[in-house]
Amino acid sequence: MNERDFYSILMVNLPFSGHTNPTLGLARVLTDMGHRVTYIHSPTWREAVEDTGADFVPYDDYPLCPSPFQDRMHCWSAAYRTVLRIGSDYDCLIYEMLFVSGKALADRLGIVPIRIFSTFALNEHVLDDFGRSGGLYLTSIFRFPRLRSLISAPLSRRYGWRFREIEAEIACNSPSLNIVYTPRSFQIYAKEFPSSRYAFVGASIDGRCSEPFSPPGGSGPLIYISLGTELNKSERFFRRCVEAFRSCGVRVVMAIGGSVRPESLGSLPPTIMVRSRVPQLEVLARASLFITHGGMNSVNEALFYGVPMLVVPVGNDQPTVARRVKELGLGEVLEAHAVTADVLREAAMRVLSDRECHTRLSEFRRETCNAGGNAEAAKLIVERLNRA
Repeated sequence: MNERDFYSILMVNLPFSGHTNPTLGLARVLTDMGHRVTYIHSPTWREAVEDTGADFVPYDDYPLCPSPFQDRMHCWSAAYRTVLRIGSDYDCLIYEMLFVSGKALADRLGIVPIRIFSTFALNEHVLDDFGRSGGLYLTSIFRFPRLRSLISAPLSRRYGWRFREIEAEIACNSPSLNIVYTPRSFQIYAKEFPSSRYAFVGASIDGRCSEPFSPPGGSGPLIYISLGTELNKSERFFRRCVEAFRSCGVRVVMAIGGSVRPESLGSLPPTIMVRSRVPQLEVLARASLFITHGGMNSVNEALFYGVPMLVVPVGNDQPTVARRVKELGLGEVLEAHAVTADVLREAAMRVLSDRECHTRLSEFRRETCNAGGNAEAAKLIVERLNRA
């Protein structure tokens, strides 16, 4: 046993909101416990990381203000180089699952690897599922074996993977501690992930800062609508939401991102609030229904607050997440191409009045709250380091 008062912890991530946001609360909890936390990330994430109390280290040899294209094309190699340069000075490397080289790199440095899943825990079955349902997004490489092999071979050589194929590297080169930000009951193929290696800690809620929020006036149920940071670009979808809920006795909060102008949605009644962004946790704490793209973080947060969902998936893991919501009776799924104002309104009224759905969500809320969140994740990380 190698118990110490504090550890030097290195975290690394790639510049994608859905993969980064859940880890910020963990960084805050670990720093509050007195550990030295250093977080390697794109320069655009400096403020968010430093707000957690962690030390920020930008990727080596990286633009100060990278374009979205630069972030997507160069972040993997830049993150790898930076960890390789400083990683041996730390006790462990905490990496999000999208940083596929994390385990091999930690082994090379001789430090403890700890992996975080912001989506479902992954194995061959889950990755195959993503490949079949994820559309023409990153997950499509798991649908086409020849494409996967073509991409994998040079990456495996360059980054010293244990396996030649990316699917095997993700599924089989697994550290002894994997932290999964969802309740075990929501995980697909859950029996294939042993509790000795996979900790399902629920939503990443604790460690996040609260923000003030006042919903629209009135007494009707509150519907929250957001398509996530990457997909809030559909003016047509938001106009249909306004049409659907303009005069049906509900209140609406819509987070439309920075690409759609509020004035493009026409005149709004006082019961509909439109903002570029809102504090999602504060809105969900008051919401009666969540219309979402089905991003895993958003769904986990809805489960934490017991909010039923209408899921409109687009790609990546969202179709699988949406199907899981439907399978477990936690809401309904709408196909994006089939969404009209009438379809939205009718589906929303069905879910709002579905008592069995609300009962099941109460059970999920209890499980999610009892899973422990970032406090449990931090405890497990320290226990793992004590055994090193």
